[in-house]
Amino acid sequence: MDIQRLTILGILKEGPKHGYEIKKIVKKDLGVFASLESKSIYYPLKIMEKGGLIKKAIAREKRRPQKYTYTLTARGNKEFLKLAMEALSSQKRPFIDIDIPLYFLPYLNKKGVVARLRLRKRFLEKVKNWLNINLKTKEKFSSHQRLLLKHHLNLLKAEDDFLDDIINIIKEYKKPLKNKG
Repeated sequence: MDIQRLTILGILKEGPKHGYEIKKIVKKDLGVFASLESKSIYYPLKIMEKGGLIKKAIAREKRRPQKYTYTLTARGNKEFLKLAMEALSSQKRPFIDIDIPLYFLPYLNKKGVVARLRLRKRFLEKVKNWLNINLKTKEKFSSHQRLLLKHHLNLLKAEDDFLDDIINIIKEYKKPLKNKG
């Protein structure tokens, strides 16, 4: 499953775009929903162009440097639909970065862990506030995008509850955590 390719093809379903426009949409709109790297947008565009998924046109406005505009091809549209359906039926579990340090919890400093988890909770609170504000703003997001906001809000609530549980368990833990480094 190539989420970057799906994302770019999906953005081009809306119409022709410059590489910079695609990068802006990835960062501004989609960055809320997924961890997408938009640094290397031009390399994937080049690969998709070679694969016949998109078409590149050169545009020039007066004295400005030339710009490349990318358009979805029929083959790209088929690929988009295939990738979208694969993603919808994916049976991969989400893995969260916090899980690995929790596995090694006995080797971490108890106070340091609690401090970091509280910091994480403050960050999640900011994200939850942003999601709640944007759920109330009907003009900014379409109904299907609002579903994504609700999904992420539910995930954040679950993670926040889980962080509370971890903090309480660590505080109540009688033995010092092993600190081997």
